[in-house]
Amino acid sequence: MSIIRSGNHTILAAPGRPMLAAPLASTPTLPLGNGLAGIPGLAAWWDAATPTGLLDASGAPLSAFGNAVAAVADKSGSGRILGVWHAASNALAPLATPRLNGLLGGVGRNTITPPSLPGPGKQLPLMDPDQGLMSSAFNLGAGSAWTLFLVWSRPNWRQGGAIASALVSIGGTTVLAAENAGGTRLLLFPGAQQTVLSSALTRRHSHAVVLRNRPGAGMDVWLDGTQVAGGAPNPLAAALSAPLLLLHTGAAQGGAECWFHEAAFWPQAVDASGIAAITAYQTRWYLGPRRGVQILVSGQSNAGNALNDGAWHLLAQGVAWHLGALAYGVVGSYGYPPSATCIGGQGIYPVPALGFPGSFLTNPNDGSDPSTWTLGADGQALRNYLLGTTADAGDIAVLFWPWSETDSTRQYSEKATYAAAARRLLALERGMLARSAASLPLVWWSAIPFAYGSNDPGMQMQREVVAEMVTDPTLNVAVVLPQTADSLPRGATLTANGSWTGGDSLHRDAVDNLRFGRLAAPLVARAVLAASGGDTIGILPAGVPVTGGPVVSHVYRRTNNTLIVTVTHDGGNDLIVPPGPAAAGLGWAVMDGGIAAMPGTIVPATACVRLNATQLQITLAQNLSAASAYCRLFYPYGTTTIGRGNVVTDNLGSVTPPADWDIAGDLGAAWRFNMPLHVRMTSPSGVALVDAAV
Repeated sequence: MSIIRSGNHTILAAPGRPMLAAPLASTPTLPLGNGLAGIPGLAAWWDAATPTGLLDASGAPLSAFGNAVAAVADKSGSGRILGVWHAASNALAPLATPRLNGLLGGVGRNTITPPSLPGPGKQLPLMDPDQGLMSSAFNLGAGSAWTLFLVWSRPNWRQGGAIASALVSIGGTTVLAAENAGGTRLLLFPGAQQTVLSSALTRRHSHAVVLRNRPGAGMDVWLDGTQVAGGAPNPLAAALSAPLLLLHTGAAQGGAECWFHEAAFWPQAVDASGIAAITAYQTRWYLGPRRGVQILVSGQSNAGNALNDGAWHLLAQGVAWHLGALAYGVVGSYGYPPSATCIGGQGIYPVPALGFPGSFLTNPNDGSDPSTWTLGADGQALRNYLLGTTADAGDIAVLFWPWSETDSTRQYSEKATYAAAARRLLALERGMLARSAASLPLVWWSAIPFAYGSNDPGMQMQREVVAEMVTDPTLNVAVVLPQTADSLPRGATLTANGSWTGGDSLHRDAVDNLRFGRLAAPLVARAVLAASGGDTIGILPAGVPVTGGPVVSHVYRRTNNTLIVTVTHDGGNDLIVPPGPAAAGLGWAVMDGGIAAMPGTIVPATACVRLNATQLQITLAQNLSAASAYCRLFYPYGTTTIGRGNVVTDNLGSVTPPADWDIAGDLGAAWRFNMPLHVRMTSPSGVALVDAAV
């Protein structure tokens, strides 16, 4: 473990896995009372950290992130705005983009926004290759004294070509450039008279540079507060009046594909005290290596459908927002051997009784312990895909198994075998990446309704195995979608009364897949943080969901057919029972005696009524006969589909989010939602009834 200093922030970095970690204030603060304004001679100061520093096409300050940017305002009072510049005349405006560096944002344009999918081999964000920013003219020749301060972030190698990212250009000459395509150097005046300022640039980074020109003495450069050049050659003409062009060469498609954060200009050589003041001020930014968040998705056809729907890219976007990560994406493909991560119909090991030949693991059918099983054809396809992926293996922050379908059709008696096989596959998948359980969490969902053979005990078996894996701290497993029955068959038509017609009952609807991606984001972010896989934000505040929605915590048997259900909230503070199927009790059921392996009578509900902010009254279709300790409540039991809009929820979407944590304000209204109520996954499954109220 190496320890690096970046400004006044400590970066703890495992080899090849940098992580910037420090708690953020609720609002950005500046070390200097007036920021850069206290440094004499300031002629221009452009700050894109918040929307108010950015201007729309009419010159008005922006009120929120996500809006188009025409210019960056000048905070010096000189009125020298920094305008958006493109070589092409028909280019799109960049956007004010949040949480690129802790809670601070910047200017740039990601050209592919989830649920749209990037092309093969492309990483998100996929930056506009023809976007830069230009000032009005300054005296910038080698014979003039001047100082420039710039803060930028590069989320990926340049994807519009392998040319270096030009960070500063003057009069057609590239002054400062970062190498791409695996290069590690930061160059001053790249070419015959170049000075190498650093040979340690990472693919993803945030840096601050100060360039100071002293006539007759050359260029002095500070990178992240450390002087890296003194008196370097300056090949510019002695007298040169020209604009500053930032993040662009000036040629067609010459954009740096970087985010712009901040810049300032002084028409003088700032003295040592001024340089020290800039260095103190720039600690508002997290500087140094940065991380992306990649989610490795494995599973069957529902995992693959959702991948193609863009659901898991939405999930990655939400995780990156919560972590302040600079890049995000999904590692995975839906296909067939010899190379894929999601393969339709394939269980962890074969289900021969139903004709499912899946072989992520090979079961030799000789009674051997699953811990000794080897990869089957599908497991080999997963490994082959990982060997061929262009994503950084070090950026894979979490394994995601939206996986349960054919595995949930097994007999309950297979539970021990299935549990051991799931552990074996998990260990092998982590081994493909040479990662430990502590560094690479697995996140799963609660088994989706899969009415193939109506094997309700098999559904409960699969859910119980997942629950048992969660309770084993050595496995580092979490459930991030505990309620999946609130969804529709793929392609079904939702009717006005909450029911539906048609559709493919074995696959989830695209709308629900997208919702699943958004719902899971805060929980996946927490799992990544717990494994030290974050970037610039290390703490999620109270009010951000922890358990995936309100959870049943107590069930009082008021009468033989009336239950009082108490819930514990998770971000929300009230309960909502939609009219229609939810009010009619759809999904609620009690197992009247028996056990999951040999179920007693499953008694459905006929009504669900909100009593108060934390309690519901459930009316059952018939009286229960077993003692309360032998009755268990489910929501839902087995293969029951509740349907989109039919589940009891909290009111999270109308609760004021924590300060600086309004994801809907930053990413769009679709990220404002209520969380579904669920019964916590346990083994044995369900919640036992009690005869005492709370």
